[in-house]
Amino acid sequence: MGHGKLVLLTALLVVLNGNAYGQPVAGDCDGSGSVTIDEIITGVNIALGDSPLSLCPSFDTNGDGAVTIDELIVAVNNALNGPATPALAFITATDFQVGSWATISLDEPHTVDAVRQGRVIGSDAIARTFGGLIYVINRFGGDNVQVLDPQQDFKTLRQCSTGPGTNPNDLAFVDARKAYVPLFASKNLLIANPSASADCSDFVLGNIDLSAYADADGIPDMNQAAVVGDRVYVSLERLSNFVPAENGAIIEIDTTTNQVLREIDLTGQNPFGMTQGLVVHDGSIYVSEIGAFGVNDGGIERVDLSTGTAQGYIITEAEIGGDVTDFVVISDQLGYAVLSKSDFSTALVSFNPSTRSVSQPLLAGSGLTDIELNKRGELYLSDRNTSTPGVRIFRASDGMQLTTSLIDIGLPPFGIVFLEP
Repeated sequence: MGHGKLVLLTALLVVLNGNAYGQPVAGDCDGSGSVTIDEIITGVNIALGDSPLSLCPSFDTNGDGAVTIDELIVAVNNALNGPATPALAFITATDFQVGSWATISLDEPHTVDAVRQGRVIGSDAIARTFGGLIYVINRFGGDNVQVLDPQQDFKTLRQCSTGPGTNPNDLAFVDARKAYVPLFASKNLLIANPSASADCSDFVLGNIDLSAYADADGIPDMNQAAVVGDRVYVSLERLSNFVPAENGAIIEIDTTTNQVLREIDLTGQNPFGMTQGLVVHDGSIYVSEIGAFGVNDGGIERVDLSTGTAQGYIITEAEIGGDVTDFVVISDQLGYAVLSKSDFSTALVSFNPSTRSVSQPLLAGSGLTDIELNKRGELYLSDRNTSTPGVRIFRASDGMQLTTSLIDIGLPPFGIVFLEP
């Protein structure tokens, strides 16, 4: 290490001893959630002009294209103490005219920071989390990924286009510099840089043409994805005019080479869900195959990742009582599912993946959508009923509802993700 770098690093540590203050998360180059000495040295090199910012864009917390002493101090603080991560549920909210977001504290009494002016996202948006940031996927009509920083009152750091009319549907992270974006209305799987610069000039890293795995219209209708080890798995709905044309599939891709390794044909049609990416549990992917809405022609299927083969339904739509639009798997003996019934009413049920038994509805209504599990063993449910929409909380171990009334966030809730320490 040169003398100038050593002096600068020493000065940072001295200043920090008297200035440990909360600033945006910085210095986490690999998306691990922590900052190492090697990453601090990288930041010092960038600040001195000896390395490009592209090596670790997370140091540039204000998006001005440079790394300053203040930003380095924040990174050192993160290295010594760890970044301060709030314990929040982040909820996208929409009436399909306007889109916004709200947060709910995971701690009692579940303080709500409701939808308010200036919190603008697409009217058809879902969210993902990575490295302490929120990634909003503005889907139909939005065609972009919007990155929000919880440490700066959810300020938009960048908003990068996925291409006009592409309809991005998910975001699966390899690390802080590489992710995959399934584009529902495109033949291409987008390879993106989650830590792109503020002008998004380095957001698009490449594309993988999946038209060979599409139905006759040439568009595979990509929906969800999950990164497992050095593989990314992408579900294909294969629709024609929004009607299933062929059985669904999952494509397995090597994340180091971006080469397609195999196509896994599914038992049913139209693999669709509100889950946070494909559900991965105990070496398998679980996927809901809707088929035609309102018809009991599908179910939840298990895909064995070791063999790359679909294992058939662990439970059918006829057995569970409707189309499974979202679900979580807690264990081999317990899962929860949101159902859309033939009359298009909705219900929440628990089920046993091993015995295929199903509970009586824990909740019935007209607008249940997203259900997600946090690290505390709590289920958060979006209830978009027309009279009093809001969020409900359940205990995952037994399905007991913990909320005595709906939590109002100012607009009907849609997608849910969690920020957790």
